[in-house]
Amino acid sequence: MSTTTIRIANSYRLVARSFSSVGYRKPYSSNIKTKPYPHGTTSNPWDHVYGVSSVLSALKAKKRQILDTVYIQETDEKKTTQKKDTSLISEVLSLAKAANIYTIAVDKGRLNNMTDSKPHQGVVLKASPRNPIEISVLSQLNDDGYEALPRINKRGSEQDRENKKTFSGVKFKTPKSRMPFWIALDEVQDPQNLGSIMRSAYFFGVDGVLLCSKNSAPLSPAVSKVSSGAIEMMDIYSTPNLVKFLKESHANGWEIIGAAGDANPSMDLSQFRESCQKPVVLVLGNEGTGLRTNVKNGCNAFVSIPSAIGDESFNGSVDSLNVGVAAGVLISSALFK
Repeated sequence: MSTTTIRIANSYRLVARSFSSVGYRKPYSSNIKTKPYPHGTTSNPWDHVYGVSSVLSALKAKKRQILDTVYIQETDEKKTTQKKDTSLISEVLSLAKAANIYTIAVDKGRLNNMTDSKPHQGVVLKASPRNPIEISVLSQLNDDGYEALPRINKRGSEQDRENKKTFSGVKFKTPKSRMPFWIALDEVQDPQNLGSIMRSAYFFGVDGVLLCSKNSAPLSPAVSKVSSGAIEMMDIYSTPNLVKFLKESHANGWEIIGAAGDANPSMDLSQFRESCQKPVVLVLGNEGTGLRTNVKNGCNAFVSIPSAIGDESFNGSVDSLNVGVAAGVLISSALFK
């Protein structure tokens, strides 16, 4: 082992141990209000966010209500440590110290237990879940932009409903060089697909991502890892009634375009790009069944991605794109000329 490698490993170990000996620190708590766990739930009230990118993003963005503890893997002086990983871990520790978050060095086995042996890269953050913000509809565009209006639960008390009527919506500014572009996900259930879509949405600058409240993959640590921390950086929205959301948003001037290869007629990519001269919600369907029938009925147009495989060729099971890949193609086509 070189002298440089030993120095890096020793530094990494000393930093981790020095933070573990600080003692208890009050967990970071934000003033962000999202839908809490229901009373009496059996779900784990904590997430164990893993992977350097996801943990760094969570610490920087502070979109989770509580950031409780950072766990760092102790290193063996006999083992090599990548300089890049050491630098990033040091940044994690610095951010945790600045936010007064309890930090402790533990062995790899404990981290494996926290993450079901997922690729944690030697760092895990114990935090409250990343929950979406519930909305009901997108408003019309005006000179100041537009709003995502909050949902009023009709089953709540009359006082609760009246109180929520006074809540203002989430305000958005219209982008300078294009119209607003949202994506809505109709029961996407695979964490790998959801994470891939979130990463593309954040990378390309999608204005908003909307999930179904039911039958969708949760914003889990696995999704955070696949998204490379994108879900930690962006606001994510949900609705219990996607069809109603689409129809009412369309009435407010939004184009609702479904991604469906079997729809006839459907736009090609150039036509889809032209249609994005208006505010658009692109709707992407479930991995196996695509868009539900009632969701298709809520779309006023469809787009499909052409294949290079001829109709007479043997395609096997490669007759369409994975929804995560399709999302990247369509988002890029819509936002970049």
